[in-house]
Amino acid sequence: MDYYLEQLSNGIAVGSIYALIALGYSLVYSILNLINFAHGYVIMVGAFVALALLQAGIPAVPAIFLACCAGALIAMGVERIAYRPVRHSNRIVPMISALGAGLVLAAGAQLIWGPEVHAFPQLIPRVPVEIGGVTLSSQSLIILAISLVLVAAASWFLHRTRFGIAAQCVCQDLATAQLMGIPVNLIIVAVYAIGGFLGVAGAVLFAMYFNAVFIQMGLLATTKAWAAAMLGGIGSFSGAFWGGILLGLAETAAVMTAGSAYRDGVSLAIIVLVLLLKPNGLFGAPSAERS
Repeated sequence: MDYYLEQLSNGIAVGSIYALIALGYSLVYSILNLINFAHGYVIMVGAFVALALLQAGIPAVPAIFLACCAGALIAMGVERIAYRPVRHSNRIVPMISALGAGLVLAAGAQLIWGPEVHAFPQLIPRVPVEIGGVTLSSQSLIILAISLVLVAAASWFLHRTRFGIAAQCVCQDLATAQLMGIPVNLIIVAVYAIGGFLGVAGAVLFAMYFNAVFIQMGLLATTKAWAAAMLGGIGSFSGAFWGGILLGLAETAAVMTAGSAYRDGVSLAIIVLVLLLKPNGLFGAPSAERS
């Protein structure tokens, strides 16, 4: 029983990491109805920046915060260069532009850090913690706590502040919000920045949990986040969170029953099943087409 409870806590911790990464997708989609395919590569670069800062001797907390800020700045740059010029084009155009931006980021990261896998330091110790007679991993508990704090802070910011109210107006009707004097471009670029900040935090936790950071982490993060966002309901803030948790639990169940080789296949299987059975996700609502 202890083994299953420990694996359950690990699955929830990994799922909370996926939730942080998936929030970037859902935030952008909720406003622009566009999939930000560059998101995974943005947070991959942020994870490498965190590693470089740590190797330079900067303490862990400032290094991770600076890396998250770097992710926010890169996301803002992607929005300005790759998205804004083609925002009103056919939907396939921004998607291709985002893929191009992601490939540029991947090529730049490979040029700087190389194609090999880099070991990421274990900033959170893995020691057994006994709670109510059940032994759990301290790392999983701390990762879950950090993720919950960040998600709660982002939720409060987006639902309880003037910026959040303005962002919800833009989400409901971009053109009308612009006519009402809301700085639409500023809101959109800020949403990209928030998504990049949270995504890099998730990527750093991912790198710590698996003790690795690598170029293809961008594609892997894209797949995981897309699966989590689609499972919960893409465009839904709470849906992205619960989708990430459910994805982490599903992957843990797959590892326990079939082996670790099937972990990543679960994400692709979930994408296919959701598209076939419930395209709006478990917590998503049908969205009206914008005029």
